[in-house]
Amino acid sequence: MYTLYSDKQNIFECDIQLEGASLSQAYARLIIESDDINVMYNGTITSDGNCRITMPKLKGLVKEGGTLKLEIIADDMYFNPWESEYDLLTSKKVTVEVKQQTKQPIVENKTKVMVNVVNEESKKTKRKIVESKKKKTENVVLTKSDIESLMKRLS
Repeated sequence: MYTLYSDKQNIFECDIQLEGASLSQAYARLIIESDDINVMYNGTITSDGNCRITMPKLKGLVKEGGTLKLEIIADDMYFNPWESEYDLLTSKKVTVEVKQQTKQPIVENKTKVMVNVVNEESKKTKRKIVESKKKKTENVVLTKSDIESLMKRLS
């Protein structure tokens, strides 16, 4: 069983020994036969008998399973020296399994700050801090200079 890949270039290589004919005049072709289409690719044979046939990506062209045939034509003679079944696979594959959330998502509780100026003449202010529903609120009396220094640190 020969393996072809649908998502990358395939290169078929073999060594050929030809008797009674010249290798320089010979040429090779590879035929991919499937149920509904046959595809043929021409190859080259070097003087030392190395055969190489390059096939582009086969995705969408051929379907899984079928027959792969090598044909050699030399001096007006036809040879079918090799034949095999093929598998069409992908070289890269990603599998994803999605899991459902089992815990409640974490919700961030932010501290809220409110500043109220009571009276500028008395130069006193009140600040009310609400951190969350679970914590107590506290009232703090601040002067105007405390607020100014706080504003400088925040900016």
